[in-house]
Formats: sequence, structure tokens, C-alpha cells
Amino acid sequence: MTELRVRGLVVRHRDSVAVDGVDVSLASGEQLVLLGSSGAGKTTLLHSLLGAGPRVQGDVSVGDLDPYDPTHRRTVRRNTGIILQGGDLVPRMRARTAAVSGCSHLFGRSGWWALARGHTPAPLRDRLTDLADRQGVTHLLDRRVSELSGGERQRIALVRALLGRPGLLLADEPTAGLDPARAAAAVEALLAHTRGAASTTLVVTTHDPAVAARFDRVLALREGRVVHDGPALSAGQVDELYARPVP
Repeated sequence: MTELRVRGLVVRHRDSVAVDGVDVSLASGEQLVLLGSSGAGKTTLLHSLLGAGPRVQGDVSVGDLDPYDPTHRRTVRRNTGIILQGGDLVPRMRARTAAVSGCSHLFGRSGWWALARGHTPAPLRDRLTDLADRQGVTHLLDRRVSELSGGERQRIALVRALLGRPGLLLADEPTAGLDPARAAAAVEALLAHTRGAASTTLVVTTHDPAVAARFDRVLALREGRVVHDGPALSAGQVDELYARPVP
């Protein structure tokens, strides 16, 4: 499990401020959703937890480590599962290889030989079998990613993100491109897999209020600033969040 702390974070992209003085803390095992329209700063804030993005000022801590410190960055990223928009899987790879590729530090050359023969590296075999079974993708592991539907890719991406037992899981718009039923299932899978005795700290971005409503804690962003930190927003608060700024 991993605690998160962000204090006074300011991140700039060229001439604009993407994140403007954000403060947020998460306890180990807590689940948070970042809600806002496109350009609100959600993805930039999420990436800052990995030490990415041009930080101007402020502090970020993942556990006791600063992801912006080059001596800490690799440790932070190895302890973090990541699901990017669209699943971020290599189309020509077989799903099995795509699922385990993020854990290559856990197996050596023999593991790659096993993958070449269509087998899972021994150190990950039981874990992959369990996760693939829970996500209903066992029968897809030997297919190429290019042959999978959007929902199937998202489930493989979830398996990949959880395979190394991360203390922190970051998911950027994990329901993008999914129909409402599959979006709901994807969110429930994220929440279910990060609860329990070995719970994982979870941060998810979304522009969809219906997705955000499934979380106990919502951090709403507008123009890079936090405008709400608490339970799900009311209908009126959602309308205000997405209202166009007055010229």
C-alpha cells in the first residue's frame, strides 16, 4: 500500500498552467477519482505522481519517495501499475506478452524464451492465471492485441497493471470508448481489485460524472484548480463544473 501527498503543485505546459496550486493527500489503500472536462488538468496531475510533466513548484511524495527525484523515479514506477487511455498495448504483441511485459524485471532471459513458446514465465504463472480468470480473458491470451475489442484490451491492460502487485494503481480515462455497461464493469473491476487485505491505492481520471459517482471520494478540477474534494457531486455541482466560463 502507498500513501500519496501533493502540496502546492504547479505544472506548466508552454504558456499555460495545467495544474495550479493543487493540494491532495491519500491514505494507503484509498480510492480517488479525478473529475473534470478535457483540459482541466486531470491527466497532468496523474502523470505528476510518476514524476512526469514540467513541475514549476510544489512537492509530490509517493510513499516516502519523490518521483521527480531521478534516484527515486525507477522505484516509484516499478511499484506503480498504469492504465493509459486506450489501454496502451502494442497491437502486434500477443495479449500474454503484453500482459507480462511490464514485469520483465521479475523474470530473466528464460522468461522471454517461455513467452516465445507461448508460455507464461514461471514467476508470474499463478498470478497471471488468477487475474486473467477474474477478468474473463484467459481465452484471449494467445491472440494478438490487434484482434481484441476495446473492452478486451482494457481488461488485458488491467491484468498487466495488477500483475506486479503494485502499491499504487493509476488509470487515465479507463472507460474511454466503452459503452455504459462495459464502462461500469471496468470501474467495478478496478475498485474490486484494489480493495481487500492487500489493498492498492487507486487514482482514476474521468470526464464522466456517472463513473465518478462510483467512488467515495471525488476531486473535481477546473482550469487546473481543485473546486471540490469530497463525496460525489450533486447534479447542480456537475452542471457548474462543466459550465462554460464567462468570456
